[in-house]
Amino acid sequence: MSANTAGVGTAGFRIGPADDADEFEQELWANVDEVPDPHIPVSLVDMAMIYDIQADGGHVTVTMTYPCMGCPAYDMIQDDVRAVLRTVRGVTDVTIEVTWDPVWSKDMLTDSAREELRDAGIGL
Repeated sequence: MSANTAGVGTAGFRIGPADDADEFEQELWANVDEVPDPHIPVSLVDMAMIYDIQADGGHVTVTMTYPCMGCPAYDMIQDDVRAVLRTVRGVTDVTIEVTWDPVWSKDMLTDSAREELRDAGIGL
């Protein structure tokens, strides 16, 4: 999925920037869409782990979740998100907010993410 176009997961969960997102916000989403889940070959955006990206001047706040609590890759994933966003012109600071509301579910995945997982031999 291209982060430049908002999508909807199979449970109706919105994935990607809002329809009225400006060019800067679309670029932020596109960059985060390049960050893969460290365990499976799908981006964090396609995994529906990124709930929101907000920019206030150069300060960017990413609201995200994880498929499970206690994931050993929390720090690595957050470092990857910060690193990819810091490459965007105008970004001066990145804050990650982790939320469990709504709780992540495989039902949030897009059809394309489901297909990628099946192709990788990962059952849902």
